[in-house]
Amino acid sequence: MLKKGEDGFNRLPNDVNLGKNRRLIIKAAELDHLGGVQTFGYTVEEQTPPRNIDAKKATALGLKPSKKYSLLKMGESVPTDDGTGVVEPEQVLLEELRARKLAVLSDHRRVPPPMAGLCRNADLLVHEATLTKEDGVDKIKIRGHNTAENAGIFGGEMGCEVVALNHFVSAAVSEDAIETLLAEARRGNRNRSQIISSYDFMEVWIPRGGFNFCNLPLNSSKDKGK
Repeated sequence: MLKKGEDGFNRLPNDVNLGKNRRLIIKAAELDHLGGVQTFGYTVEEQTPPRNIDAKKATALGLKPSKKYSLLKMGESVPTDDGTGVVEPEQVLLEELRARKLAVLSDHRRVPPPMAGLCRNADLLVHEATLTKEDGVDKIKIRGHNTAENAGIFGGEMGCEVVALNHFVSAAVSEDAIETLLAEARRGNRNRSQIISSYDFMEVWIPRGGFNFCNLPLNSSKDKGK
């Protein structure tokens, strides 16, 4: 959605000219695909969400819901409704939420350190699974693509909450073939991330504050094929 800047021009959510109103930060770095063929990975990260107000605490301190809540969210102290006291932000602000991050890797056989660093702690990592472990290292080098196992390993090492496999070869679009790729990725991941398969026009909802599967059972049967 476009947002009008102070200069009157419509701006994209990641436009640096929006200043503090900039909603998204988009970064990119090069991947290693094939000699002479340049490909990139991208991350999309939101600004750290503003902390919410604990309305019960604020009301108890003499401050009913009003525009003053916006000032508190911005770190400003405000007077109580009767003007006899002052409410400080830390008295009523709830815990800060983590900014959500999406990482998308296009065709590659290796993720160089600069792009790997951008992927760290992503809520959702989209990683190709063109090959399988059985294809071997030589085929990875020759074809310039990666395996489902490496997708799982990389996602786990980078602390990604969810790894979505994509870029399947035509022979791997059957349910059995997809299940094989998911199993391979999960073995490589060692239950550090949720592993899912992707499909055209798929939508993944990332809740406010991001995913947190640390205390949940990973890769249960309910998740297969989702």
